Amino acid sequence: MGFLSRLFGFRWSLYIVNNGQLAYAMHENSVIRIAGYASSFFANGGCPVEPWSLYLNFNHKHQTIKLGPEHFTPDGEDLSALLIQQIETIDPGWCVKGAEPVFEDASTKRRLKITEYPPGGKIDLQAMLDNIDKPPELTFYSVMNEVFGK
Repeated sequence: MGFLSRLFGFRWSLYIVNNGQLAYAMHENSVIRIAGYASSFFANGGCPVEPWSLYLNFNHKHQTIKLGPEHFTPDGEDLSALLIQQIETIDPGWCVKGAEPVFEDASTKRRLKITEYPPGGKIDLQAMLDNIDKPPELTFYSVMNEVFGK
């Protein structure tokens, strides 16, 4: 996390909500980067299953956008014009450089991994075999699979 983010907080967050309660959050200054992590889950009309919902939150004003399939292109590759318009209305300076987001459990503030795969995509097979009896580690993608009923 950069110095300015530590000092002032992140510009945007993706809130993953269960039964009306914040369960997980992804924080980043670039709303495009955050929305990009969620976009593929909305492909082909995908929606969070009850009791889950997703929100983009502009942290400086605490304004939110509840995400649905209408906010993404049908293939889940890009943001829709509707979402861009809503973002611009809330945050006229929205187009900022992105970095690696922070993903955390909202109740404990414990940082969680985005993916189980290490940077560079190299998988340590021995480590996988050594941990075969342990439950899989919670990640952004495993949480999103649960949110979308996959």
